Amino acid sequence: MKWILKRLVYLVMFGGILLIPLVILTGGPEDTSESSKGSGFLDSISKWFEESGNSIHSLFLDEAHEVATIADAAKTTPDPDGLSPHLDGGVFYGINQIINFETTPQDITNRWARISFHVKYNGLHSYRVPVVTGEERDDLAGSLTYLFNEHEELQRIEFLGYTQDASTLINVMKKQFRMTKRPSALEALYVKSLNKLPVSALRITRPKVVNTSTTPPLLKIRFELNKVRLGAILSDSFRQLLAADKSGSEI
Repeated sequence: MKWILKRLVYLVMFGGILLIPLVILTGGPEDTSESSKGSGFLDSISKWFEESGNSIHSLFLDEAHEVATIADAAKTTPDPDGLSPHLDGGVFYGINQIINFETTPQDITNRWARISFHVKYNGLHSYRVPVVTGEERDDLAGSLTYLFNEHEELQRIEFLGYTQDASTLINVMKKQFRMTKRPSALEALYVKSLNKLPVSALRITRPKVVNTSTTPPLLKIRFELNKVRLGAILSDSFRQLLAADKSGSEI
């Protein structure tokens, strides 16, 4: 029950994905010793957003035109068994589960109960979902976007969100996607190049508004992974962001 309540609190805090009755969130008292376990990551994110006044809803806004929202109110129970669609994707057993290029649109609709569907200008169409990979310090929480071509083949994976410990994510990017660390004024920058052109990148920064009660403080994560193929390259928006980082300006 505690696991479910924590995910409900997270989903209400970040974006108003579903209106959850207050009585569910403020249900009976919990055992204090049990409630202290595994609370660090989600509690830290909740506190940070409370104090900064931001919302994960902003992560769902971009230049693309949203043309449809796939939602099924009957499939919104955050059941931890991972066997039915959930608001935040349910149970994950590692970061690799969310960055698998074998993922299909059906895999996404089977796992998530609410999905924003967009059509991109370059012919790709995307499925954007909220994700919480777990409650450990190295877990991720944020907005995840899968972009497919006209043959429903996954071409790009984008993520924008937060973590307390980026070490696990960095290891995955280095080993699985052959990214290398690049000189940068950021907290960290990792890039995978093909024919001297950037194909995928991981950008790690520290939020400008810092919650001093969070130890360690949250890290802001943004990455873009492109399927390695002829002509693959980082999106214009990500390349512009990296150019702005290098020049010291802001987008």
